Amino acid sequence: MTENDKNKLEVRQRTDNNRHHRSNCWDYRGAGVYMVTLPVAERFPLFGELEGESEMEARVVLNDVGTDVLNTAWNLPIHYAPKGFDISVVSVKVMPDHVHLLLLASSPLPKSIGEVVRGYKMHCTSLFKRKYLDKAGRFEAIFAINNSVWEKTPAGYHDRIVYNKQQLKDVVAYMDDNPRRLWIKRCKPEVFRMRHNISFCIDGAGGEGSAWTFRALGNAFLGGAPVMQFLQCSRSASEDFLNEHREKVLLAARNGAVTITAAISEGERQISKALRAEGLPLIVILKDGFPPEGSEKERYYKPGGVYFDACAAGKLLLIEPDSRVLEDALVSDAVYRKSPMAPPASLRYQFLALNFIGQMIAEKRGVWRGL
Repeated sequence: MTENDKNKLEVRQRTDNNRHHRSNCWDYRGAGVYMVTLPVAERFPLFGELEGESEMEARVVLNDVGTDVLNTAWNLPIHYAPKGFDISVVSVKVMPDHVHLLLLASSPLPKSIGEVVRGYKMHCTSLFKRKYLDKAGRFEAIFAINNSVWEKTPAGYHDRIVYNKQQLKDVVAYMDDNPRRLWIKRCKPEVFRMRHNISFCIDGAGGEGSAWTFRALGNAFLGGAPVMQFLQCSRSASEDFLNEHREKVLLAARNGAVTITAAISEGERQISKALRAEGLPLIVILKDGFPPEGSEKERYYKPGGVYFDACAAGKLLLIEPDSRVLEDALVSDAVYRKSPMAPPASLRYQFLALNFIGQMIAEKRGVWRGL
């Protein structure tokens, strides 16, 4: 990548706002860096096998199909240059059941980057049909239904816009780290299994009660920890306060307390980062953090970045309340005591609700069922 190419990563092209974009206000014909993920139909391990005796030795050994898919990706700039596409391939990672492409458009394109992705998908499917279909075994039946090697999605592919150099560095590292994460996930399936209909049950003073339903992923035993602390910091908290509060939270965690937080404010995120850096246990309450329930994406979901490693180490539990939990009378009463005018759909209402839920869990005002 030239220095000129790198400089272009700093520019977000926000044009043609009347069109529907997968990322808001982004013109997919514009110059920029695009990370594209293409899963194989039914996540079949069509392209190779994971090998290695440890997570550090994990690697993907490609078969002939995977090798062709890899070579086709690297040849995209040659194929599309005569069509006016000024693109280059920054990185490719072929996994057994999916492919990551990192494409750089150095100047505006004659058509959407989706034209390149669709052409790549069609060419790979054509290669497979011509060279490997008679050797496909179990995948032959899948191919007969889809008539493609790729998973069918409404958008055709999953994408992410890379906005700056640091994000580019992180994305390349993520792609390179795929084999290690796959190795860990296969060896520790329990901590990466999505749990449904987990309940936190609260008894009311008059006999009435609430049962808050969650989805959860990670070390479920953290939910039953005998000692918990709730982490919440005001967005306006001073640096001195945050430094002092961080030391108090870390001290309690080192002495056995499990910290629970919604990690909303910058202070909460920084203290959560310090907890993870020391390998201390953490429960994070998410709002819309998991893929839609029952979706294909949920089936193969795994947390990204630092959350993945914390999860693998058994030091993290992610929980997401059902939307009805935020409407529960106990929750709404607590929110309106603090902010009587907060509309239920507003971020303020949601943030106050998540913090109230976290506080109730930390103070053990109820009991878990199903963790």
